[in-house]
Amino acid sequence: MYAARELVDISQEQAAKLLNTSKQAIADAEAGRLNPMPLKLLKGAAELYGVSSDWLLGIVDDWERDPQTQGSRDFLSGLYNAHLRHYAELVARQDEIQQVNAQALAAIQEIIEAFGIFQNLNPEFQDQMGGARLLKAIKSAETINARLTRENTGKPQLNTR
Repeated sequence: MYAARELVDISQEQAAKLLNTSKQAIADAEAGRLNPMPLKLLKGAAELYGVSSDWLLGIVDDWERDPQTQGSRDFLSGLYNAHLRHYAELVARQDEIQQVNAQALAAIQEIIEAFGIFQNLNPEFQDQMGGARLLKAIKSAETINARLTRENTGKPQLNTR
């Protein structure tokens, strides 16, 4: 009964006055010392506090009296739980995507480094068949590398060439 009174933010004195009883009766009811609780006090407290008498007696865990409101709350609770499950799935997918991005970034960096070594050892590679296409692909990889590195660490990656 104490929790119900606190929900409506009134004092024991105010509750006693509104329920036409004594402050001591309210204190005893809240402490569980009124056993059995007078029916008039129970009914009045349930109406004043806007809760069910079953909740005041500890028979049910839900304080709501109106079945329609309780049904709406259950529906909203179900929606909330579905939203949480969906959000957890999205977070898991995001983690997978971040892992793939990290692996792709490492592979791109390895390709760029290997190409830098290859270019130093073979300065005329551009003149060979497919050399220009390879150079264009490496430049694209460097652009992607810089972008992914900035997004992942906030720092641009230096080219190794």
